[in-house]
Amino acid sequence: MIAQFRYNKNASRYQLTNQLEYPMPNATLSATEKQQRRVEAAIEQLRVVVVKSRGSAAVAEEAADAIEQLNALYAEIKDVFTAEDVRYANVLRGYLGERLAAHEPKASHTKKAKRKGDKLDHCWRCKTPVDERFNDECPSCSEKAYKWRVCPVCAACGCQRAGKVLI
Repeated sequence: MIAQFRYNKNASRYQLTNQLEYPMPNATLSATEKQQRRVEAAIEQLRVVVVKSRGSAAVAEEAADAIEQLNALYAEIKDVFTAEDVRYANVLRGYLGERLAAHEPKASHTKKAKRKGDKLDHCWRCKTPVDERFNDECPSCSEKAYKWRVCPVCAACGCQRAGKVLI
């Protein structure tokens, strides 16, 4: 994706433009290219929210909207998302969870032991150690043989691995 910037006189600075609002002149995009641009714009929106979350937890609502929009887009046009898009979105979601959690008051947590079948002692996405906060199990991706825990920081579970949801 080529970034396009336009000068905003009111803000006295350059701002990133939405590729869908300002397509290149004299260019006709195919339906697939339009869908790819929608995916890129949604991922870019999440990336911007992740960068904003470094300074303040006030972007939590904006982040939830970006995540909801990206998951809806994934449900609508799943085949347009590349493996790289999926990995990058999950990395961004992990960073977002870490950064929003860093703005919360510090607390000590009691680490839990690994269960039978657990390969990791931390969240696969955001690396949060498994502790007493990992109480919820995902009903949609858990099976009789193995119950997936839901990370309290980034909401990761087995649904992403199975491809049911993006992030």
